[in-house]
Amino acid sequence: MGYFPFFMDISEKQGVIVGGGVVAARKVEKLLEFSPNLTVIATKIETCMWAQRSRLETEKINMLIFREKPFQEEDLIEADFVIAATDDKKINSRVSDYCRTRQIPVNVVDDKEKCTFFFPALVKDGALTIGISTDGKSPLVSAWVRKNIEQALPKGLGEIIDLLGALRSDVIASGKEEAIRKEILEKMFLYCLEKNCEVEGKVTLEELRSLFIEHEYS
Repeated sequence: MGYFPFFMDISEKQGVIVGGGVVAARKVEKLLEFSPNLTVIATKIETCMWAQRSRLETEKINMLIFREKPFQEEDLIEADFVIAATDDKKINSRVSDYCRTRQIPVNVVDDKEKCTFFFPALVKDGALTIGISTDGKSPLVSAWVRKNIEQALPKGLGEIIDLLGALRSDVIASGKEEAIRKEILEKMFLYCLEKNCEVEGKVTLEELRSLFIEHEYS
C-alpha cells in the first residue's frame, strides 16, 4: 500500500527523543536541519549525542536539551512528535503505546509495527529536500537510492532554488500570462544550471533580475 510522504514544517515544534545513544544521535542529526526544539531523555547521554549539541551555534543551543533520567510517560505530554530509540524494547513499546493513544506521531527504531511515521533517507541541499522510503522494509535500498540521487543532482541546486524563489514574486506580479511566466522562470533556471557548470560559475540575484527585465521588455 505504501505511505504518503507528507512534508511538514517542524520548525520550533516540540520533539522528544527517548534514548541517548548512537541511533538516537543519528535521528537528532537529521532533525536539527529543520530547526525543531528537541528534548533527549535517557539514563545516559553518550558522547555521540553531546557531539550533536556541540555543532549548534550559541544562539541555537537551546534547540537541543538533555535530561539524563529514566523515561516516564509525563515526559511526552507536550510533544508534537516522538522518537523511541533505546535498546530496551519494553521502553520503546511504552513510548509507542502512549503516543498512539494520544495520536502523537511516533517513530520506533527497528520496529515498523509500532511506528506511525517513518524516517526517510534524506537528500538535502538548502531548500531542496528529497525523502526516500521503502515502507520500512529495506533501509539499505533507501540509502542506495539516496546516494545515487546525490551523485546525479547538479551542484549548487539549493542556491539556485533560493535565487529563483527570491524573484518568483516579481515574475508573478508582472501580470504576464502563465505560459510566459513559466518561460521566464525556466530561462532563469537553465541559465543558473549552465553557469554553475563553469569552473568559477556563480549566479547572482542581480544577474537573474536583469534577465527578467530583459525578457519582460523584449
